[in-house]
Amino acid sequence: MKIALLLAGVAFWLAGFGPSTATEAGPLAGEICVQCLEVRIGPAEVVRGPLPDELDAPFSAVKLPDGSFRGFSANASTYAIDGATVEDMGGQRSAVLQRGAAGSDSECGRWLTSIARDGDTLLGLVHQERACDYAKGRTDKSMAIATSADNGLSWTDLGTIITGEDTAKATGITGEGDCTMVDGGDEFFYAYCLRNTDGQTIVARAPKGDLMDWHKYHEGDWTEPGLGGKATAIGFVGPGAAYFEELGWLATVTIDPWFGGVRLSLARDKVSFVDLDEPLLTIDGAEWQRPAATDLIAYASVINPQTGANAVDRRFLLSYVYVPPGKGFDSRYLVEQEVSLSLENAPLSVQTGMALTRWSDPARHSYVTSTGPVTGDRLAYRRDTIVAYMLTRAPEGIAAVKLAECSSDRPGSLDQVLAEDGSCGAEGYIRERTAGWLYVAQQPGTVPVYLCSDIVAQTHFASNALDCEGLGLNDALLGYGLAA
Repeated sequence: MKIALLLAGVAFWLAGFGPSTATEAGPLAGEICVQCLEVRIGPAEVVRGPLPDELDAPFSAVKLPDGSFRGFSANASTYAIDGATVEDMGGQRSAVLQRGAAGSDSECGRWLTSIARDGDTLLGLVHQERACDYAKGRTDKSMAIATSADNGLSWTDLGTIITGEDTAKATGITGEGDCTMVDGGDEFFYAYCLRNTDGQTIVARAPKGDLMDWHKYHEGDWTEPGLGGKATAIGFVGPGAAYFEELGWLATVTIDPWFGGVRLSLARDKVSFVDLDEPLLTIDGAEWQRPAATDLIAYASVINPQTGANAVDRRFLLSYVYVPPGKGFDSRYLVEQEVSLSLENAPLSVQTGMALTRWSDPARHSYVTSTGPVTGDRLAYRRDTIVAYMLTRAPEGIAAVKLAECSSDRPGSLDQVLAEDGSCGAEGYIRERTAGWLYVAQQPGTVPVYLCSDIVAQTHFASNALDCEGLGLNDALLGYGLAA
């Protein structure tokens, strides 16, 4: 895994591969109206960080017998963090999995990536690496299975279950890894993995009664062995997997810069995926050479807030690692956002909305409005209200304005303003990130979004009220967003 090494891996697939190749033929496309899905993404809550030496894998969690939760974060070693809820993950960590012996498949580290419960036993899928020289961009990836009888405080490694067809080389990334495991709602567990030879997603499965018996999907069947077997690429759908129990869908989430954001892909048969047409979240790039002008979202995963598992219903948490614009990997945050799905009876002209959230400092003297997480000097800010839901891409056939979040370059200032993209500099601010899109004219089911200013605090914020809710002066109408 190793952030430094991923620079080479991400650059490889960015250079050689375009958007998702997920098929639009198959059971899902034929049976489900993907265009009928309505998605709302809630506020981006920071639940852990900033940290310099952690958060290098998808976050996973499990509900404990007393009703509290144990989360797992990893960077070569895997750590456990206890909290009252899945969102309460700011506490102290304890190492529960560490790198293996020299010469072993895990000599460079073990990253727990996903968990399933089997009665009193936890089953853990573990990313592992060997033959690494991160300074030269070299490592060999594989996956192992482990069990825990004490709710994740200690683990028994059962052995390696998935490896690539290739072998370790003098330079470059080899193997298959970065997988997450999901209960497919049938007799099998499924693992969705990144193949480093071509940057594509592959899938393997094992019967629930024998988690050492993994076979890869290849040319329409599950016949190839997990260890060294061939695998058919199912597209760049990403390894972050989940199962929608009520709907019977297998879902994956991935960060796709060609798509313009975090992409949701769905399948009924576990292999024939179709994409939601609109991003769940917008991104400006996926730049792993840090610091960079754009922010970075990585290691997206799906979590059930009631159980910690990745078997979910229509309301779930989207979890990811976040690095703010202008920052390096010493400023990693764990972010969670609630997502709600509804299935309508006909295709929708706009499907996805992400919360434009107003945050306030503890004394409620200063406000900031963003569709992203509030970090750095604003970390203590708390959610005030959702002003509206912004679109994650420009709508077809309807005039819309793309807004950016711009921060003041004045020393000590925490002022941030929403402005039409491309105008931050002209307003005397520095562009941070894309906020999203608003309609230019009012549409059914929308509310106005006003730019407001607090003269005393010398800051700006957004409101859907003409009088700015008595918090400041109305400077301008920015556009119209989906009603909260």
